[in-house]
Amino acid sequence: MDGEDWGDFADSTETLLGARYFVAHLPPGYTTLYAVLFDMVGDKDLQFLQEGYSAARAPEVLQRVWDTAKGLGYERVFAPRIGEALTDDHVPLQQAGIRAIDVIDFTFPYHHTTEDTIDKVSAASLQIVGDVAVALVRQ
Repeated sequence: MDGEDWGDFADSTETLLGARYFVAHLPPGYTTLYAVLFDMVGDKDLQFLQEGYSAARAPEVLQRVWDTAKGLGYERVFAPRIGEALTDDHVPLQQAGIRAIDVIDFTFPYHHTTEDTIDKVSAASLQIVGDVAVALVRQ
């Protein structure tokens, strides 16, 4: 567990613990081209909008991911429009100067409920996300 949802998001010291620890302990000279957080990606009715902080703070990374998805034929899943801005593990990375985005399905109705069970997960959705991730690594 990375402590993402450990506490109350109204108290910024209680959440995103793993991401905060990571950026506080970066090795000297650490560099990266970009970072992509894949979060809530197994929904049977998968659709990704472009998360707001990602669009504002790392638009070129967002475009790279959406172009990659489109090139693989997944433009129906990766909708080219801005969704809400969401505080998630990518925000501490952005604050540390890392070009990071969050690829997240905002519409998963079972999030943090007892209905968030394995029958809601789709192998096809996970395949789409995996295909995009592998294509990004190979670029």
